[in-house]
Amino acid sequence: MLQDPSAIRTAYPDQVSVLKIPFLPEGGPQPALTLQPISQEPWPAFRDARASAAFSIAYDATGIHLYFVVCEPFLRASKRPPNAEVHHDNCVEFFIALDNTGGYYNFEFNCMGSIKAAYGPNRHQRSFLPETVLRGISDQLSISLHNLAEHRYPRWEICAVIPLDAFVHHPQLQLPGLQCTANFAKCGDELPEPHFKSWMPIQSATPDFHQPEAFGSIVFEPPYEP
Repeated sequence: MLQDPSAIRTAYPDQVSVLKIPFLPEGGPQPALTLQPISQEPWPAFRDARASAAFSIAYDATGIHLYFVVCEPFLRASKRPPNAEVHHDNCVEFFIALDNTGGYYNFEFNCMGSIKAAYGPNRHQRSFLPETVLRGISDQLSISLHNLAEHRYPRWEICAVIPLDAFVHHPQLQLPGLQCTANFAKCGDELPEPHFKSWMPIQSATPDFHQPEAFGSIVFEPPYEP
């Protein structure tokens, strides 16, 4: 799991052309991680300046480590069954296209830890990942909720590990050195004031994060070998 999230630095979108994802060595010094803001608001009718979100990402031999931190004025969520409509709640999302075959994965988490995950070429043609895969993610999921005086709005955080075997359509997946594309998002379709934010800008008439052509470039840096 990502170490000491409170110490993660913050980056800004114009500092990132290709997001370099560091390797987390087992038992060794941990690399410095950077918070990337989820600050693009592609749809003017659904902007909320009071809501903020950011993420960091790293990986190790077991899978991809994600950390999200969110502050927003409303909390609305329930513990949902696997692959239910978590995007109706306070929700963060990770999209990744591992190759150029046209398919991509989406992993969605509400602030209660409920998960939805699927694979396919677009929004409408998607296959849910098996519940056994979601349970494997849930087993390594940690959530914290804060409503402290130093925060103007409630703050919630999620640390998740997506194991390599969750990528069921890529059974031979090797992350070191892999160059691919991804996006990260924050939404809340049924909040009192819905909003939709993304890491990379999106061009579409209505809110829709399922736009693989808008994904940003990422690379999984090979492990450091002294």
